Amino acid sequence: MNTPYWLKSSEGVGFEPLKEDISTDYLIIGGGLAGVTCLYLLTKAGLNVTLIDANKVGYGTSGRNTGKATAQHGYIYSKIEKNYGIDIAKLYYKANAEAIDFIEDTCRKHNIDCQFKRLPAYLFTNSPEYESKLQREFELYQEMGLDCSFEKRIPLPIEVLCALKMNNQAQFHPKRFLDGLVEQSIKQGARIYEDTRVIDFHPGKECVIETKSKNRITSNNVIIASHYPCYDGRGLYFSRLKPERSYIIGIEMDSFPDAHFINAEDPTISLRYIPEEKILLISGENHKVGHKDANHYQNLKNYAEATFNIDENAVKYEWSAQDYIPHDYIPYAGYINSDNKNIFIATGFNKWGLTNSIAAAALIRDLILNETSPYDELYTNMRVKDFVSFNFLKENADMVVQLISGKLKMGETELPQECGVGVIVNIGGKRCGYYRDEEDNIFIVDTTCPHMGCELKWNSQEKSWDCPCHGSRFDYKGNVLEGPAEYELNSYNEPKNKINPQIK
Repeated sequence: MNTPYWLKSSEGVGFEPLKEDISTDYLIIGGGLAGVTCLYLLTKAGLNVTLIDANKVGYGTSGRNTGKATAQHGYIYSKIEKNYGIDIAKLYYKANAEAIDFIEDTCRKHNIDCQFKRLPAYLFTNSPEYESKLQREFELYQEMGLDCSFEKRIPLPIEVLCALKMNNQAQFHPKRFLDGLVEQSIKQGARIYEDTRVIDFHPGKECVIETKSKNRITSNNVIIASHYPCYDGRGLYFSRLKPERSYIIGIEMDSFPDAHFINAEDPTISLRYIPEEKILLISGENHKVGHKDANHYQNLKNYAEATFNIDENAVKYEWSAQDYIPHDYIPYAGYINSDNKNIFIATGFNKWGLTNSIAAAALIRDLILNETSPYDELYTNMRVKDFVSFNFLKENADMVVQLISGKLKMGETELPQECGVGVIVNIGGKRCGYYRDEEDNIFIVDTTCPHMGCELKWNSQEKSWDCPCHGSRFDYKGNVLEGPAEYELNSYNEPKNKINPQIK
């Protein structure tokens, strides 16, 4: 049940791992929508491009979302206007609207059957506090000339104080679209390698990347699109990105309004219907990685029952996703820093990666081909205000707390006998993570995160060890599930985990 609908219904081509040393003009690290769109655009321009992914192409967040292609990202325009002014807010809308057009045009050009459909998007609230925020957001919509309206009701059995309706948005099957881009990229000369994890990165005029299989890739230019950057390049992304997990259930439902919906307040609930399968996707229960361990799927089921009178037997899908949130809510894309103009980055898509990732890829294409982009000012990682925001100070204070407090908690000395539960134990004065599976096999791992040394916490919903500082995740055997960590967890009787933040 934990396989997303998108992955179950579009498995993709499949590629071999890298087994030899290679050279390439352009290397893309990461096979999500940002990386694959870069691959498509650059090979279309006739460039020699190689893409690698630590897992399977499209099996990360790009294949684990709700499939909404929209420029309505909560009440984000008020936030952007407050920090950077109305012109940057307009740029943000334009970049995301053009991304929707790109999806539509590319589907038509290459006959990609990905269920693309134009429809309106609703942002609603039943909170007096958020009513004024949506009123301000609507005023900005009008000032920017958007096709929108301010509504007092929505076509759902939900009582609202008000709602913003943004017309001409879209939804699609993200994995089928991504697979279509992969097919075209291969025809255009691309090389793709899966199960190829980066473990070391050496910048320079020629960048050298070392993989887990001990192969080396030499490339004149590198695009880092690995969700969380596998190389920091002095960008301090560990301090600028908040990792969040969210949860999705898919429920059988015979009909649903021709629109998608999201509420403005916390906790956020997002609704999106797949008419081809008669499945309603309900997503939410967002929390910072490693900070909350609850029955998130059950909470979403309770919402479905209370709102739509649907019982648990109608639930056909359950899955989760991880996102990275910049402190000012605008992604980072472009040059990784001012000195390394041959290294590019795309990250921090703030839960709206289906449009922002495409915009980021187009920006990187423009910088490579023309050395300029109309969206460089919008997405640049060199903006200063995200460093001095309240969110920046708050999140980094929390990181310090987690780092210190984790070192002080040694856990239990008695080994538990219960199966299917992960606990922190003290073995010979060493903090370890203990798990006994249903077949009575025992796994004990070093729970110090190999990224920057924070102590991991158990995630009972997904049976994983999660880092509360930067979002790295490991299965109970110690294998890496999510970056930025590049190394697996050692067993308790092996040497301590190697710490490798890659921030040089």
